[in-house]
Amino acid sequence: MSMTAEEPSMTAAPARDALRATAGVARRRPAVAKRSFILAQTFGLAGITAWLTLIAINNINDPGTNVALMEQMLTMRDIAADDVRGQGLLWRAWSDDLARPLLYGVIVVQVAIVALMWRSVASFTRALLAPTPARHATAVGQANVALVAFMGLFLLFLIGGLWFGYWMFMGPVQGVHFTLLGIAFLAMLLVNQPAFVREDAEEE
Repeated sequence: MSMTAEEPSMTAAPARDALRATAGVARRRPAVAKRSFILAQTFGLAGITAWLTLIAINNINDPGTNVALMEQMLTMRDIAADDVRGQGLLWRAWSDDLARPLLYGVIVVQVAIVALMWRSVASFTRALLAPTPARHATAVGQANVALVAFMGLFLLFLIGGLWFGYWMFMGPVQGVHFTLLGIAFLAMLLVNQPAFVREDAEEE
């Protein structure tokens, strides 16, 4: 009788262990899924970084275009030529002599942001090649710093442009600034999506 009573408990223990192991595996994302998600984050961030890099290169190679736009905004000459719109803002106008040094300052900031962005792309690449919660967390932290700087730059453009009333005659330029700000927000959402569940972090 004792041998018969012990048999169910001896067979039940391995069964419980197997069920627990299966449940644990089911809660974890497969390695392929983790890599594919980190790949999407890396690819998206790299694309945005390449775009911002090209913007900085274009500003370096063709400063004349943006100097002209800066002069148009700072001097508020289009508003001055209008008899109605923006007449109460003309006291905010600056000299066109400031356009070139301001552009050079913007280029320096853009290059610094590009460097931060490429550093975060490199960190995401390392997390892609050898996925661990620690590597992914490092990449996300670096990307957040770079993207906050990215958003800050284009918020500065929007706020500065609004000060000079550029929305009245430079709508396409304002549209570009809004677009890049929106892209920065979307990139922030993308890179902050978790690639690992809690059990993965506890295992590391």
